[in-house]
Amino acid sequence: MLEAIKNRRSVRFYRDQPVTDEQIEEVLKAGFCAPSGHAAYPWHVVVVRDQCVKDKLAVVHKWSKLLARVPVVLVVCVDRTQQDLWIEDGAAFMQNMLIQATDMGLGTCWVMMREEDPNGPVHCALELPDHIAPVAATAIGYGARYPGPHEPVLPQDKVHLNRFLSK
Repeated sequence: MLEAIKNRRSVRFYRDQPVTDEQIEEVLKAGFCAPSGHAAYPWHVVVVRDQCVKDKLAVVHKWSKLLARVPVVLVVCVDRTQQDLWIEDGAAFMQNMLIQATDMGLGTCWVMMREEDPNGPVHCALELPDHIAPVAATAIGYGARYPGPHEPVLPQDKVHLNRFLSK
């Protein structure tokens, strides 16, 4: 597992190679294994293959541009009426998917899409109901370029025993 975590990097350039429905299903299964506060399981995922929808997501902000040129976009959404930990639950879901995709040899890039305004661009692009909020999206595909792996570092100045002590 640590190898997949170390190798998970933000991939911003992708090959023109399709990702199968079966591969997406495996990635989604990992997401649905994430922990959820109060066992609410508020997740919903929009799997985007339609180029018109990807183009709409690509103009949400400057960091979302890459979504127009990837095979698949997965948008993690949550039901905000279920509990107040929806951001945390959505982030755990996303992290599980990113690690699974990496383990399968797929590239990903987490793009923030948090939006509570039901009239916002993500809500409109995905036709989300008012109580469903997007948290984040990930590009998914076969990377054309991969950054090198992370080497595990345990920064001693950021690990505190029993309480936070500043120097």
